Amino acid sequence: MALSRRTWVAAGLGVRLLMLAFLAMAVQLTVSNHTRLDYSSWHNYNQLQSYTYAIVAAGVGMAANLLQIPVAVYLICKSKRMGTSVLVLDISMYTDIVVTAVLASGVGAGFGATNDALQIIKHGVDWTDRNQNDSRGDLISFFDRGNVAISFLLVGMVLSVFAAVVSARLRARASDDLADD
Repeated sequence: MALSRRTWVAAGLGVRLLMLAFLAMAVQLTVSNHTRLDYSSWHNYNQLQSYTYAIVAAGVGMAANLLQIPVAVYLICKSKRMGTSVLVLDISMYTDIVVTAVLASGVGAGFGATNDALQIIKHGVDWTDRNQNDSRGDLISFFDRGNVAISFLLVGMVLSVFAAVVSARLRARASDDLADD
């Protein structure tokens, strides 16, 4: 049994809303992640370029979703009365593909930088001094929380893949409907 177009659009809307929530959580967790000790001698220790890129990637994903949610609501409301514009579905599908690529690169950058930093902290620095050992635990905790934030970005990227699949399915169905006419 094939799902109706309205069901596909509703599924896409649900995925977009979930993705928006996960991306917002990733941004909030990344921005609010701080250490408990003062590292003012290390200028901008917590502003890794990879974390900044991950925040920008999440922002791009959220902006694209905010633009596509009204279109999905419109398609749900008007699906019985009129056919769907193929141009709108093309734009939606290609936007989903681009957002997925941007989010995937943000996830890779975030996890890569965190893994590299943790390897340096755990194995590349001599922490024999007691004060430095407190710093070691503090930095490990900071980067572990960074991993949690990037994990939310990863879930948002997976949801973006689902949104791209839904958009591609709707676009293929619209092409089939045009061919039948």
